[in-house]
Amino acid sequence: MKRSEHYRRMAQDIASFRDAYQSVLTHMEPVREYMTGSLMAFRPKETEKAEAATASQKTSQLAGRAKRAQIQSGISRTFVVPNVGMPIDPITSWDHSLRDVEAMPPQQVVNTCDLIIGALQEKAERAEATDPTFVGRLAAMAALPARVRSIVAEDHPGLSKIGFATGVFAQIVVTVVGGLILAGATAGVAALWKGVVHNAPAPAPSPTVAPATYTPTVPTATTVPVPTSK
Repeated sequence: MKRSEHYRRMAQDIASFRDAYQSVLTHMEPVREYMTGSLMAFRPKETEKAEAATASQKTSQLAGRAKRAQIQSGISRTFVVPNVGMPIDPITSWDHSLRDVEAMPPQQVVNTCDLIIGALQEKAERAEATDPTFVGRLAAMAALPARVRSIVAEDHPGLSKIGFATGVFAQIVVTVVGGLILAGATAGVAALWKGVVHNAPAPAPSPTVAPATYTPTVPTATTVPVPTSK
């Protein structure tokens, strides 16, 4: 599963819990302090006790998955019970908001859920933008190791050293793979050039021209008749 899908599913778990919690409130009626009229708690409506019980059961079942999503979001929010000092979590102790509105108002439970949903959606968008594919993750680690380490440290505080080692390893992998590719390409070009030179036709021999020989011209002898004396 992609990280972006993982965060969106976590956000949906929080949203399901929030909706179930609000459903419980629709079956409740306020309990006010007799003298001041201030809101103290909620109790099931007299005619909707069965519906309130069903909604409460569903909310408790969804609280477990919502708590896991809250941890993934990195957002921790607690409320303190007056005169006791005991912190209570708005998700796992959601029903306390029905018994003690002053310590944990129901609207604050809803607001906390919306805050967590927003944080998870932001994580999903960032993961989708930076890690769309394996190649993208490898390139991001090689080109931006500091950014990758910050994302790893933010999402998983205990894995900062692992994130650093992963970035260094990715740089080594990219360097080695790039070197192998370059070496292979060089060897291929050399082999191709060698084949071209080997298969090229031999040049035709140039015709041999004999050097010119000088032959002197001898004049032809002419015989002149000698006069005969009488």
